[in-house]
Amino acid sequence: MEHKFQQVSISRLVPASSLTVDRRYPILEGYRADTRYGPTVILKLSETENNTLKICLPRRYVDVLTDQDITDLNSSPPQYDLVSKGMHHKAVVLHMERHST
Repeated sequence: MEHKFQQVSISRLVPASSLTVDRRYPILEGYRADTRYGPTVILKLSETENNTLKICLPRRYVDVLTDQDITDLNSSPPQYDLVSKGMHHKAVVLHMERHST
């Protein structure tokens, strides 16, 4: 039983602005959700082997993602990485790039 508890991953919801600039975060899962701020897309990102992060994409990115795009994000193994390019005029700049192994 101890082994099962050690394999449980830790996932936390963080703001996109807290991502490390230029670090590649493999996208494990993406899905649409309704929040008190309106519709969003939540991405589950791999931080380490046992830790994941969840972020709500800013609205400007949500508006351009189709349902097929989100389906493509849910490929296994991960096909895309999310990369923060830092802040620009109080807005976080994100890039989605093909996953490199």
